[in-house]
Parts: sequence; C-alpha cells; structure tokens
Amino acid sequence: MRNLLAVSLLTATTVIAQNQAPAPGNPPQQLQNQQQTAPLAPQPKVSSTNLPEAFIGPTKSEIYCSGFISKQAVHASGTIVAGNYAPEQASSSEYQYIYLTGDDVQEGKEYLLLRHLQDPNRYQSFPGQLAILKALGETYQDLGRARVLYVRNKIGVAQVESSCSDSLPGDIAVPFQERPQPEFKQTVFEQFAAPNGKTTGKVVMGHDLDTIMGGHRIVYLDIGEAQGVKPGDYFRITRNYKSMLENPAEALPFHANAYDDTQKDAPKMDLKRDITGLPRRSIGELMVLNTTSNSATALTTYTPEEVHLGDGVEMIDATPFPTAASVAAAAPPQPPTISCSASRTTIQVGETSSITCSGSAEEGHSLSYNYQASSGQIAPHDTRATLTATAAGPITVTVTAVDDRNLSAQTTVNVDAQAPAAPPASSLLTELTFKPNSAYVDNRAKAALDDVALLLQRDASTTLALKGSTNPSETDTLAAQRAENAKIYLTRSKGIDATRIQTGSAQSKTGAKVAVILIPAGATQ
Repeated sequence: MRNLLAVSLLTATTVIAQNQAPAPGNPPQQLQNQQQTAPLAPQPKVSSTNLPEAFIGPTKSEIYCSGFISKQAVHASGTIVAGNYAPEQASSSEYQYIYLTGDDVQEGKEYLLLRHLQDPNRYQSFPGQLAILKALGETYQDLGRARVLYVRNKIGVAQVESSCSDSLPGDIAVPFQERPQPEFKQTVFEQFAAPNGKTTGKVVMGHDLDTIMGGHRIVYLDIGEAQGVKPGDYFRITRNYKSMLENPAEALPFHANAYDDTQKDAPKMDLKRDITGLPRRSIGELMVLNTTSNSATALTTYTPEEVHLGDGVEMIDATPFPTAASVAAAAPPQPPTISCSASRTTIQVGETSSITCSGSAEEGHSLSYNYQASSGQIAPHDTRATLTATAAGPITVTVTAVDDRNLSAQTTVNVDAQAPAAPPASSLLTELTFKPNSAYVDNRAKAALDDVALLLQRDASTTLALKGSTNPSETDTLAAQRAENAKIYLTRSKGIDATRIQTGSAQSKTGAKVAVILIPAGATQ
C-alpha cells in the first residue's frame, strides 16, 4: 500500500510540474526567481504545438491522407483489378501502375483512391461506439491519387502519383477534388476550462482504427456540417470522470482502495459516486480538416495527454496568425524580377540563338513576357524566344516581364551576328599527261591518281572533277575519253565511289592532258 501511495504521489508531482512548466520563451532563471518570491498562479497557456515554430498547419499529406466517414454513398468511377506486377505482387504503391475497370474511367483524368473500410474485430472502445459509427455512415480510407494514362480494352492504365497506403484489388477510384486548406490559428489551452456552451461531440474513431492517439494524428468526430462544423474549426478535447466510469476499460481503477493503512480516520468515500463531481479536464486540441453532413475528420494539434476514443470535444475560439499573404498585402507591391541568357552569343547571318528567361513575381501574381530585337527576327514563346540573324552586326534583345498589376522588369541580351564565311574554293591538284592521240592512263598518271585517291579516302565529304583536253590536231572526243579512263582507274583500282567523280571536257584545247580538280564540301567548281 505504501508503495502504491508513493507512486501516486510521484505521479501527482509530475503532473503538477508539467502544468506549471514555463510558457515557451520564459527564461528558466526568471522562473526560479518567481518561485522564490511567490507561488505561481495557474495560468492558461498558448498550446505549444500551435506556436509558429512548432505547428504551421496541416500538410498536404495530412489533408489528402485523412479519410472520412460519410452517410452519403460514394459512387466509384472505377475499381482496381490489379497492378502491373500482378500476379507476383498484389499491392501497388507510389509511381507504380494500376489497372482500373469502370464505365467512368477516362484517359487523362485524375482520381482519388479509396478503400471502403471495416473493422474486422467489431470491438467497442467505449459504450455505444458501434451504434454511433453505424449511424454516421461508412468509413473510407485515403490510399492516394492516380492519373489514367491510357485506356486499353476498356481497362484504364493509371500511374499512382502520390500514395498514403498501398492499394489492393477491390479498392475504388473517385474523381479527384481539391480539399480545403484550413487556416492556421492560435489557441489558448486551458487544462480545466469550464464548458463554454458551444458545439460538442465525441472522438468516435481513429485513423487506421487506432484507439489511443497522440499529436498530429487523424481522428473522426460525430459532428459535422449539420451541427455547424466547418474545416478550420478548432476544438478542445475533454474527458470527465463520469465518462470514465461508464467505460469498462477505464472504470477498473475506481474499484481500487484509494486510501492507505497509515491514514487515521480516513473518510469513507464512494469514489464511483463522488468522483463524478470532479472538474472536467482538457487533454488536448484538434483542428477540423474536412466535414460531411454529420461527421468530421480532424487533426490533433496539441496533446499533453493521450487521446482516447470516447473523449469529448468542444468548439473553441482561435485567432488567425499573420500569414505571408497578409504581410505581403500590407507591404508595398514589389515589381517582378527577370534574368535572360542566350544559348549562342556569336552566330552567323542566317543562324539562330535561343533566348531563355527566368522571371518571378510576388506570390499569387502571374507574369507575361515581351521580346524586342534591334535587328533580325525574334519569335517569342512564353519564357523562350528564337532570334534569327538577318544581317551582320551586334543585336540587342530587350525582354520585359509584366505582372498582372502592370508592374514590370526589363533586361537585355547581346548577340553578335557575323557575316557568313566565304565558301571553300575548288583547287587544281595535278594534271595527267597523255601521249598524242592516246587516252591510255600510263604508270606516271596512275601514280598521280594514287595520291588523289588517298585524299578522297581521308575526307569523304570531298568530290573530284576530271577535265580532259586535247591538242589542236587531235579529235574532240579524245578529251572526254581521257577523263573517263582516269575515273575508271580511280573507281575500279582504288575503290572510289563513282558518284564522287564528275568528268568532262575542257572548254579549250590546252594539250593532251586531264586536269584533276578537288572540290571541298560546299564549294562550287
């Protein structure tokens, strides 16, 4: 009995110490000085998890992975029949593919993945819980979000874009709808707050069928839109001794002897009767994320104690924190900023350079871009533009970013346009000489052609022109024959592609020879 008393005293001392802990920001030395002069009076304190440095509102994950209870039937657009790893893997998670069947499955559309949830244990955490849940409707668990990429043979192929939990065959898909983003507010936590007469309800279910919850956990309430509850409302979580007596799981300690045998003339109190008059306790706070007609999904924001199913909730006042948007609205509007760069700062006439810009405006405002070039042609497309040089010389591109309040910022990009390089010229490599009245390619001519073949093999972009000529006393046809024979040697003996060699006759009779002319790529003869 003495040991039990010691534990009870230690527990009570710990609770008192916690309740008298300094509010965030109080220096420990200052608190010590106060305790030396006078005892501290119990004071309400700002909920520590509702301070800006500790809690800044629900995350996207908490909003879209919270689930809901609804009395209104949920009509599925599609049903998951398998994942792309079936049958080796039944469940699917983020970035994996799932197959949806249903008449309303549409290509390109985004869906919420839900599971119609049931509790297989059917266990009551507090009297009447199952009846309350049945009256509230059906429970749905958020599994994530998926987008249908294709529809093949009436089966939608969807990719899971975000995941709260693995999805399974039989889970359903409904069209995605944005959920409200509740406003972050400040509250004052009172551990023994008296009832305020505002809307009250119960914590009837926990996320993932939890029965005991701590901070930042999803819970479900038995009040909703019909009771005036809306997203962003704050509630304190309460517990009284009467509700504990009515719950068999929590009533057991009341049957224990509260007294010690060292107490003389201890009063004989009936705890089960007299304890119900003790003050109600506040054991935490929560924020409503979304509502249905008669239920609400909420997030615990401050829990100095564990939250149990069956605990009460009571609406409280909350003060909005100054947000970045409100601060920005009070400050003078700031113009946008812009920076641009050119993919090529030096180009030739006829070539292009891409102008890429990056601009930013104050939150909530949009930008448009205007491009002007001092010369050449400019083709704009949102944050990019294509500059084409039409004449040699420096080009200045001026870019202006204008927001929806007509505030602007401007910058310039310089590009140097140069005249195109002169095209390469053909060159006379050598001249083959022939005996009078002969078109025969002799060994001396072959040796010269061997050198020509090496040049052609080293640079596949070059071509060759062979121009035959005759003496005044020779026939005109002999000029063309001499050029053709030289080509035959290059193609048959040296493997040069015939399409790279053109033959012809010189315009005048300049002697018994063939002029070998090298033509670089892009050059004219």
